[in-house]
Amino acid sequence: MNKKNIDNSVIGDLVVRVKESDQKAFNTLFEILWEPMYSYACSILMNNNLAKDIVQDIWIDFWQRRNQHDIKYLKSYLFKAVRYRCYNHLRDNKFNKIQLEVAYKVSIASAIDQNNDAIELSGKINTIISKLPRRCQVIFRLSRINNIDNKEIANRLDISQRSVENQISVALRKLRKELALARTLFF
Repeated sequence: MNKKNIDNSVIGDLVVRVKESDQKAFNTLFEILWEPMYSYACSILMNNNLAKDIVQDIWIDFWQRRNQHDIKYLKSYLFKAVRYRCYNHLRDNKFNKIQLEVAYKVSIASAIDQNNDAIELSGKINTIISKLPRRCQVIFRLSRINNIDNKEIANRLDISQRSVENQISVALRKLRKELALARTLFF
């Protein structure tokens, strides 16, 4: 299996199999992701043995709690775990000046995390919008996605401007409610 060309859907399928206690799927994930995780930990800690220990602990924890997680983006989850464990180690132990400088230079939110979060949020918003009544969806998309003003929308759809405003309010209320609920469940 070519490690560089593994996409999120393949990893997602392996995660599902791991939840079912499939040891081969776990070994495949481990083989694909261990090296990049180890390199990332080394770049923060600058201690190969400690980096190995932290990455091993993360994999052990992942296996032991495999049924308790609903992980959509495993790479993002594991790299966050590496970062937090490394930072916690640096915080709890004495470290040298170079390690301190590296810790400050490492970005808090990696590009992979931000990209996956943006994709997930966009998908959630599209799902919420698709559950709105058809007329509400059309008006909301014209207003918020196509940036058309309310008066123009009213003229195009041959309805009152007040109706446009009401439909946008309904859509925004629904989005706020659903996204607040998702945020509460997530955090």
